[in-house]
Amino acid sequence: MIEAMLQAILYGAGDLRLEQLPLDPDSIAADEVYVETEVSALSTGTDLGNYLGRSTEIPSAPDYPRWVGYSNAGVVRRVGSAVHGLSEGMRIFTPKPHQSAFVMKGADPYSRIPENVSSEQASLTYLTTLGVNALRHARYEPGESVAVVGLGVIGLATCAIARAMGAQVHAVANARNRAELAARVGAHHIYIAGENALPKEIDVVVLTANPWRAYRDSIDMCRYGARISILGFPGRAEAPPSFNPFDPQWFYGKQLTLIGAGFAPRVDCKPSEIRFNLRRNWDFVLESMGTGAVNLEPVISHRIPAPRMVEAYEMAKAHSKELVAAVFDWRGV
Repeated sequence: MIEAMLQAILYGAGDLRLEQLPLDPDSIAADEVYVETEVSALSTGTDLGNYLGRSTEIPSAPDYPRWVGYSNAGVVRRVGSAVHGLSEGMRIFTPKPHQSAFVMKGADPYSRIPENVSSEQASLTYLTTLGVNALRHARYEPGESVAVVGLGVIGLATCAIARAMGAQVHAVANARNRAELAARVGAHHIYIAGENALPKEIDVVVLTANPWRAYRDSIDMCRYGARISILGFPGRAEAPPSFNPFDPQWFYGKQLTLIGAGFAPRVDCKPSEIRFNLRRNWDFVLESMGTGAVNLEPVISHRIPAPRMVEAYEMAKAHSKELVAAVFDWRGV
């Protein structure tokens, strides 16, 4: 029987619609799986940029109209006869968009959600994995100091996973509530930019914020030979800076390494070929949630029924400090 599923489609800046699309769970192929979404999460970086009309700033990103979202926690409801490793009732994380249900190939990337991890927290897996990728790209070693600049959902998740990976975590916030959340998820040292003197001699800086001021703070905090992993978009929506971003006093004088971070290999292969690909990084994040080493429940500030998701986008557009992580509930939609 052909049913309808709902999917969020962005037609242009601020024009987000929830549309009904046909979906027939009874006709899945032998190598396919039918999944019903429980929760999907908002990315206040990429998703917000798309909502603001800045979709094409990311190379190869689709233009409008386009799907949005890439953090989906769902339940497997039907499994094709040729699919192995998945069974009905299993909860999985996938990088699928904001939609109420979907059909995927059994070979598509996914990770199983531990029984003791809520679908709300699991929906933050990809956003947390961005922090993992930033540390891996910087060749972080356990025991090094890590400063996280910018405490949106990705920055706070990075604080949590960095501590789980053995770092001394320094969190740099621009609002007091974000500083308090950083402490709750595991940051050892908390600073509010403009109020506290920032740390020095940091080994690895993970920059998730966009303003040039945050970029400058990141450079100033670095020790000689430090690395800066950039997850944000330095200078996005700002005029060119009044300083040289590559001034030799920093990049020659300190011998800094600047890294574009966030990507992980997507190829599905044995650990002997690539130890941590995208899927195994998801596994690592979810296992850390399952053991309690990472707890992002305090970060979830808004739990919103999926049909009202535009409310979260508008809050993000207004730069609301009350909005930290928003998750959309598709159950019963």
